[in-house]
Amino acid sequence: MLVRIGRLLITGAIAACVTLSPRFAYAQGHGHAYGHGKQGGVTAGSGSATPLPASGAGARNFGVWLDDASVAAPGGGWMSVSFGYYRTDLFREFDVPVADAGVGLNKRAQFGFTVPVYNLNMAGAAPARGLGDLYLHSKIQLRDASHGFGYALVPIVEVASGVQAEGQRRVNWALPISMEVQRNEWRVYGATGYFSRGSLFASGALERAISSQLSITGTLSTSYSTKADVVPVPGLSRVRTDVSGGASYAVRPTWIVFGSLGRTISAHDENTTILSLSGGVTLNLAAPADVRTSQKKR
Repeated sequence: MLVRIGRLLITGAIAACVTLSPRFAYAQGHGHAYGHGKQGGVTAGSGSATPLPASGAGARNFGVWLDDASVAAPGGGWMSVSFGYYRTDLFREFDVPVADAGVGLNKRAQFGFTVPVYNLNMAGAAPARGLGDLYLHSKIQLRDASHGFGYALVPIVEVASGVQAEGQRRVNWALPISMEVQRNEWRVYGATGYFSRGSLFASGALERAISSQLSITGTLSTSYSTKADVVPVPGLSRVRTDVSGGASYAVRPTWIVFGSLGRTISAHDENTTILSLSGGVTLNLAAPADVRTSQKKR
């Protein structure tokens, strides 16, 4: 069974908006899920110098994006380096490093990219290693969450690496709509949308500030594969649901360390993620001084 997964967040998004308090840095700006073969709720991307071995004739396209409605200040941004570990019945994958960076273009828009290096071990196959799929993601804020309820469009371009299976395109797109509600010590955010590879999804998160430095986050995501198998595979679900819990800690106002643990909670099949583990560090980059001064005058 060859399963192709789209970028998916189980870890939570990482810091992207330096204009907010560090307690909200863990999920400002973009979702995460990387790699080559990861399944459903904790993964993203496939593609390598060698296509994944198939144990059947079916195919599943799961993709989830978790995001908020906040954007980085113009000229500000973030740089992140992280890792991800994923275990299923079929394989184990360790992605390291995963590079992610972005910049605020203006007060309503930002742009970024994500790309991993994957290490894949599958039963009965030689280990595989290579550069994973590239994700180019932008965000267009339509309403600021500081007004009570915020929302944004998040256009995404997915550039698959390696050899593509028959009928699959190297370049695909996704269009999530993200939403966010902020309160004094907590916030709720999430996204819903479509991946052109054939996946409808919805995701949500609740984030709670424990202190000025520490925040905890719980996430729930579900994805529906819209494309039927060429040859039906008995017992293989077209729906994936995953949960995760994570935390972030502001070592310094601009340095954030984060980690999360998650798994699939829907019916067990060969797409099920038994365990996902991720962590990393993010550096928030301040906007130029003249931009910050201009914003304060407003």
